[in-house]
Order: sequence, then structure tokens, then C-alpha cells
Amino acid sequence: MVNRTKLLVLGGALGAKVAAYLVWRPAMLRWGTQGGEAVEPLPGDGHVPRPAFQSTRAITIDAPPERVWPWIVQMGIYRAGFYTHDLVERAMFHARYVEGKHSATRIHPELQDLKVGDLVPYGGGVYATVAEIEPHRHLVAGEAFVLRPLPGNRTRLIVRCRGMGYISAAAQGAAADAPALTKAIAFALHRVPGAMLLARGMDFFIGDPLHHYMEVGMLRGIKLRAEGTYDGGYAAGVRPSP
Repeated sequence: MVNRTKLLVLGGALGAKVAAYLVWRPAMLRWGTQGGEAVEPLPGDGHVPRPAFQSTRAITIDAPPERVWPWIVQMGIYRAGFYTHDLVERAMFHARYVEGKHSATRIHPELQDLKVGDLVPYGGGVYATVAEIEPHRHLVAGEAFVLRPLPGNRTRLIVRCRGMGYISAAAQGAAADAPALTKAIAFALHRVPGAMLLARGMDFFIGDPLHHYMEVGMLRGIKLRAEGTYDGGYAAGVRPSP
């Protein structure tokens, strides 16, 4: 009887958490957006005409697009990093960056030459192909990074992720020399019945909130660097607003 009561209590607590997540999820997927930014057409949308999910997040940066763009174009594991939670990236992918164990704190000229067809490393042997690039305006490589000039030498940075899921995207972008785990996941998704559905379920409850955590960190990290106010404060707990 006691065990059954405990199970009922645990089940009720879990149900409450799931319900809270489902209520919060729509706001999570459009963090920082204003007006119609979350639903309006953006560069890169046409590459996935019928996505299983879409997230759009945005932030206002007190710097013109010309100062924001160099930080974006040099991103990637083994490149400048993603300016987010480096400890998480290192734990998940053994990530390393051009400046060692942390994302870049300055512009690296040698990382500024990016063109359509180039591969951007996302970690774990997974790469995103540059599908579109227009300097100071937008970059589409796995995700779409859109820069819009605002009055007062400011920039609106909008980032959209659109596809069938993070796990399936990682499987599609796996390189020939990817780690065994990445290859095993890619194999399962293509050969095991029901694996794609299971992957989307994992994305829904684990991948989506994890991506939100990392992407919000990235937006804030770009903002601080482009504004010239990054001094390690973000890692110490400073949280710029959207």
C-alpha cells in the first residue's frame, strides 16, 4: 500500500512537471521574439518546407550588423565556438576552440572566409553545410542567423532552427570519421523501425530544452562580445536581456 502511494505521488509530480513544460514550451520556442518574428518567413525556410518543429529566438544588440557579423561567421567547434556554455559543449563533445578551452573572445581573421558549401563543425563529428550566406545580413548553416539593422546603430539578431529534429539532423550531418556513437545513432535512425519516432520524442522532452539553454546562451554571448562588454562576466552570471 505504501509503495503504491509513493508511486501515485511520484506519478502526480511527474505529470505536473510535464504539464508545466507543455505550458512553457511555446514561449521557449519563441524566446526574445517581437511582433511576427516567430512566424514570418526567413532565409533558409525553403530548405525545409515541411518541418516537424521550428524555433525562433532573437535578441537586440547595441552594435551595427558590421560588428555583429564577424562573431557569427567564425562560429563552430574547433573554430571560435558558439559563445555559450563551453563546459556543456566540452562535456558532450570534448569540444576545443581556436582559443583553447573557451569560445573566442576576439575576432580571428583566419576564420572569416566562409562560403556556400563549406562545413561548420557542430561537435561530435557532425557538420552543417553552409547553404546561404550574405555578409552582414544572413547565414544559413544548420540554423538561420538573420541580422537586421535598427536605428541607433543597433542590430536585431534572429536565429531560427527548423527541421525534423536535432537527433535526425545530427545523423544526417555525421562525417565519415564521426565517433562510433554518432555513427550508431545514424545507422539506427535509417534502419531500425520506430527509431525516428523515438528520436523525436527524446528531442521534444530533452533536446528542445537543452537546445534552448544553449541557444539563449549563444545569443547573450554574441551580444556581449559585439557590444564590447564581454569580460568573463557572462560566465559569472551576468544575463543580458533580449
